[in-house]
Amino acid sequence: MIASIFKNLCPNCSGDITSERLYKGFPCDKCLPQEPKEDVCDVLDKGKFKKLCDIDDEVNNWQNFFRKLIGSHPWSLQITWAKRFFLNRSFALLAPTGIGKTSFGLSIASYIAQKDKKSYVILPTKLLVNQTVKKLTQIFKLKEDQILFFGEENKKEKEAKLERFKDGDFSVLITTSMFLYKNHDKIPKDFSLVFVDDVDSFLKTAKNIDKALYLLGFDEKDINLALEVIKLKAKQNKTDEDWNKINQLTEKLRKIEAKRKGVLIVSSATSNPKSNRIKLFRELLGFEVGTPTFYLRNIIDSYDDIENHELSELIKKLGKGGLVFIPSDKKKEYTEEVKEYLTKKGVTAATYEEIDDEILKKYENGKIDVLIGISSYRNPLARGIDLPHVIRYAIFYGVPKIVLSLKFESNLSHLLWALSSIRAYILKKFPQYAVQIDKWITQLKKYQYLTEEFLQNNPNLKEKVDNLRLEVGQFLNSEEIINLLKESNEVTLRKDEDGYKLVVSDVTGYLQASGRTSRMYSGGITKGLSVILIDDKKAFNHLQKRVRWFSDDIEFVDFKSIDLDKILKEIDLDREKVRKILKGEIKFEKVESILKPVLIVVESPNKARTIANFFGKAIRRRVNDHEILETSVDDRYLMITASFGHILDLNKELGYHGVFVKDHIEPVYESIEGKEEIIESIRSVSFESLEVYVATDPDTEGEKIGWDVELLLKPYVKNIQRMEFHEVTKKAIINAIKNPRDFDENLVKAQIVRRVADRWVGFEYSQLLQKAFGKNWLSAGRVQTPVLGWIIEREKERKQKIYRITITLGQNSRKLELDIDYQNKQDAENIFNNLNNIEIIVKEIKEEEKNPLPPYRTDTMLKDASDRYRFSLPKTMELAQDLFELGYITYHRTDSTRVSDVGIALAREYIEEAFGKDYFQARVWGEGGAHECIRPTRAMETEELKSMILSGQYEGLTFDHIKLYDLIFKRFIASQMRAVKFKAKDVIIKGFGFELEKVLHTDIIQDGWNKILPAELHPDLEGIIDISNNKQFKIVPKAFPFTHGELVFRMKERGIGRPSTYATIIAKLLERKYVIEKKGLLFPTSMGIKVYQYLNSLEHVREFLSEEFTRKLEELMDKVEVGEKDYEAILFELFEKIKLRHDS
Repeated sequence: MIASIFKNLCPNCSGDITSERLYKGFPCDKCLPQEPKEDVCDVLDKGKFKKLCDIDDEVNNWQNFFRKLIGSHPWSLQITWAKRFFLNRSFALLAPTGIGKTSFGLSIASYIAQKDKKSYVILPTKLLVNQTVKKLTQIFKLKEDQILFFGEENKKEKEAKLERFKDGDFSVLITTSMFLYKNHDKIPKDFSLVFVDDVDSFLKTAKNIDKALYLLGFDEKDINLALEVIKLKAKQNKTDEDWNKINQLTEKLRKIEAKRKGVLIVSSATSNPKSNRIKLFRELLGFEVGTPTFYLRNIIDSYDDIENHELSELIKKLGKGGLVFIPSDKKKEYTEEVKEYLTKKGVTAATYEEIDDEILKKYENGKIDVLIGISSYRNPLARGIDLPHVIRYAIFYGVPKIVLSLKFESNLSHLLWALSSIRAYILKKFPQYAVQIDKWITQLKKYQYLTEEFLQNNPNLKEKVDNLRLEVGQFLNSEEIINLLKESNEVTLRKDEDGYKLVVSDVTGYLQASGRTSRMYSGGITKGLSVILIDDKKAFNHLQKRVRWFSDDIEFVDFKSIDLDKILKEIDLDREKVRKILKGEIKFEKVESILKPVLIVVESPNKARTIANFFGKAIRRRVNDHEILETSVDDRYLMITASFGHILDLNKELGYHGVFVKDHIEPVYESIEGKEEIIESIRSVSFESLEVYVATDPDTEGEKIGWDVELLLKPYVKNIQRMEFHEVTKKAIINAIKNPRDFDENLVKAQIVRRVADRWVGFEYSQLLQKAFGKNWLSAGRVQTPVLGWIIEREKERKQKIYRITITLGQNSRKLELDIDYQNKQDAENIFNNLNNIEIIVKEIKEEEKNPLPPYRTDTMLKDASDRYRFSLPKTMELAQDLFELGYITYHRTDSTRVSDVGIALAREYIEEAFGKDYFQARVWGEGGAHECIRPTRAMETEELKSMILSGQYEGLTFDHIKLYDLIFKRFIASQMRAVKFKAKDVIIKGFGFELEKVLHTDIIQDGWNKILPAELHPDLEGIIDISNNKQFKIVPKAFPFTHGELVFRMKERGIGRPSTYATIIAKLLERKYVIEKKGLLFPTSMGIKVYQYLNSLEHVREFLSEEFTRKLEELMDKVEVGEKDYEAILFELFEKIKLRHDS
């Protein structure tokens, strides 16, 4: 255990507490002077943690009650819900079929009825009211006089019930949502629980939301204030004034929340609520009632040519429980034709237009074999049917596709998708059209949701949109574009009397429709089968490629190659299991294994959103103004939240600059200002979970943040592990969830050495500076000070001049530039004046292979971004952090150039498709280990990514992100391509007063990595060449100022600084105004020079701010990371040295 003190972070009294106590899950020694041998909750008598102990007791009592009546343990997710209820939190139940949402709600209502607390259960129909009453009396053993319900009563019964209703003579009230709507003003407001079992039906009347809020003690004024906030948040292009008003009103709402009496629990929606009023739950109760969508698929995606199959025979082979999807280029009447054809062939079918409760019942009972719909995300069969116990497979009778007119396409969304899809293909041949196409895509994105009715009522806007359609149509109809599209293997052109039609795949239609065959349930994800019968090979090629924009998991397999009997057997086993769960015939013994509630803590909200989005559209919840994203994956229910970076830092007052140095090194940590509420929120949410996975960045800083989180949460949840991944991709995240590890204390110790050394050296000598100069903002640092010295030294060199003769030789757009430098001006001028020609003598002509550069590590990426785009280091690291967190690149703080097997496979896929198999040459580059190079996480070239951003498919990226991604993508792909073979000439270049030897690459014999990165070619020159008009005399600085990139290169070369600190070092110099930046170049200021000279003049300071001291300390830290050095010994020695120098 790493000894340390956590100031004001005791979970019970908020006093100081040791790391050892936290690790054991105990409060501080003031709360419990002796470490208890029994459960902490049994010996605590007061405090914050004691209150959670009391809630835990209540939850345990409820579990016993549940087990006694239901006959089985509640599942771990139901226990989490119970904790939320007893914590007095309102929430939506997010869970798939069979998890027992209704049983949970009724069990809570029955349990609190024993304690004379009231509940109100709201249901969609009177039939369900009667069924629920039956459950409460027969299963949950409530007495009839405890229940009041309104269903089908005669006049006398109704009068008696109304009397009881008026007197509040009941424990549980059960009604329909319509009853609430008509009688809300008569219903008492003293419910501990309001449970809405079918929120879809409840939300059909938007005002029911208001009525539910009235039940909890809110009034009309509160609701109007919340609606004002909702309206402001929805406003486009918000001003600073708008944001200020939102913050002010939100503050008022938080105070209003205290009025709430009771808890509202609702089942999650299955269809998108239309009314904005649904957001009242978010503003007043802290949770969303959205539509959880799960992108998890357990589907065999197969294909075959349509000619190989007779549809009715294929259906008979696959059996009942099928969906047949017709491509949208067929008229909807075609669904009827297919139905008639199938009926004649002995297959019972119904079309999507016929579907009602009776049809679905027949389909469920096997009296209807298949349902027929259209493979479009708008079709109700593709998006609105959820029967995991029935639907087994989907047949696509033709590739899902979109057909649009190149002359005048009315559907703007289709036009946007098509133009985005072919943008990269067009720009490869005609890059000059990039600006115009991007402008059109941006406009289409803006107008795509406008209806024709709206446009008809806004003639000026309609004229703009029609002109846009015409412009795009004219461009796509131009001869050069038509000819280019004809060559494509991804789009089909059809021609009829109205002109050309462009055919592309409908990816969202395919994903939505095929997804019906694989649904989440309490036992996992049902297996499904999808069969695409290909009627258009180009559209299928387009589908195969574009599906990667949405999911990396989908791989199409030939239907003929699959083991159909085995797959159908697995599909049927899953359906049988779901049916048994729905009937209550399956009892799970290991209740925690079914959707186990897991809290995942990451560093940033960006990363939290990216991870949540891999598994569907998450539901948002708020705990103390801190956002939690909730979704499911496999057997885990994920609650994902962010720490917003470091949450603790060294205290400044206690010990020696925040560290007690006694028998042990004992750092004192405290909450960073503003992070107190985040800590409280994460602690509170962890109490709800069964496990915690800390998914901070995979380096020493990330490990330290994770270790802090682990200790802070240990009293609340015992099982806390580290989740490590080096790229934010679905595969990497699932692998990390399935294979969590223990915390690596060696990495934590290395971070402690770095932080403590920085604090001691920085504080000690910063105080010296502040005293000497009378400026309290000055600082010194063990890394920043030697780097400042380099910049000052370079400035001295810049002021010294040298004399340069530049000779420029050109041939056929190729250029060779020769620089000859002289220290003496007279010598340089003499040579320049006499230099009229040069002689190039060829020594040898040969073939030369040149390998590509290795992929980026942090320093080389920073240098190239600085050299190419003049990006500052902080800017590049910020862009790279975004690209990493959004899942586009691997981790960007790395010293490694190693390429993993996953990276090599990704490069192979792209290179073989783009250039051919001969161009691929796998290279591992670096040595083994956890870290690898900086590379893209998918085979998506820059123009494709740009297309997705322009069209709104991907969000959160700017064009500067694109520039950096382009550097990373091309450098990585080039690193996995074969060498370029050059025709090379070894030459001697002679001129008046000089002789040079050079190798000139005059031609490419065999292409390789130059297909993606430029390879320099020189002019093919020989003999005597007149240069009288091709020479220049220049007076130039002996050295130019450092760029950001060059400075990083120097740090890497000299062994000071690390990938995680390069950017912050330079940022600190700029912030302190020791250095200024002009056009990407770094210059020392007079203050910077004075500070450096002063520190360097002090002998007792010089050692600690030297390059050598920092380099050696960095080497020691590297050894601490791998357990080869004792971190305390290093810090003891450093302390003694500083103290000795200080005292002397």
